[in-house]
Amino acid sequence: MHSRENSRPGEFFDASSDPAPSSNPESGRQIRPFLGIQFRCCRTYGRIYRDDERTQYKGCCPRCGSRVTVPIGPGGQGSRFFSAG
Repeated sequence: MHSRENSRPGEFFDASSDPAPSSNPESGRQIRPFLGIQFRCCRTYGRIYRDDERTQYKGCCPRCGSRVTVPIGPGGQGSRFFSAG
């Protein structure tokens, strides 16, 4: 495992800090923070996105609609990819 001091940008996820700039100046598109989820219920991958209040990530399995919520709090995690369902 790498230490945060020697990490590359974006290698560690800290849910307690603000993300990088919220827009991509090259494309003009808004960048939406997300978590990658491996949904075990249907053995498929999907993304869940941060809510407008910046308190949690919410989304559903793309096949069966099973809901998943990941709260945002101090301490954060070193990963942006998880398993659920």
